[in-house]
Amino acid sequence: MSVRLLVLIPAAAAISLALSAAVDAVALPLFLDTTGTVLATALAGPGAGIATGVLTSAVNTLRNPTFWPFVVVQVIVALYAWLAARGGLFRSLKTAVPAGLGLGVLAAATSTPISYVVFGCTTTGGIALTTALGRALGLPPLGACFFGSFVADFGDKAVTFALVTSVLHALPRRTAARFPWALRAVGAA
Repeated sequence: MSVRLLVLIPAAAAISLALSAAVDAVALPLFLDTTGTVLATALAGPGAGIATGVLTSAVNTLRNPTFWPFVVVQVIVALYAWLAARGGLFRSLKTAVPAGLGLGVLAAATSTPISYVVFGCTTTGGIALTTALGRALGLPPLGACFFGSFVADFGDKAVTFALVTSVLHALPRRTAARFPWALRAVGAA
């Protein structure tokens, strides 16, 4: 593993951890805990993204033990982001945001069974609000759980892809060229 990746992975995990803590602190119905995973993947491929996601989940678990069962979502996010990067979907917000929305559906479908089976769909922060809204709308427990996850993940992954697209485009071309996937992700390769 190169020094570049040894620096990228913890730096990307730190981005995810900082954003995750910030949205938790203000109870937003977002996670933003996969931002570094998507960024690392877009820059250096799925191995770097998966490593970033696992590291993020492990460290986030120290502050909130409910994060660990969702490590599988980080892996799926990295694999999806790799496909998005290969397809040049970070080339503009017009392509990145819909790709993020697609990931939101996949992430909700993955996280809902975990949330429901492992935690009985008891959630915290802003996600608890969207789940409660699902219950108030008369949805059964599993439906309310999916509704809460869907609303949160749908917006979260769109915001995540928009943030990563902005970062990728802000990188100087010389810096981006040092990472194997960066130029392809923005459609410049």
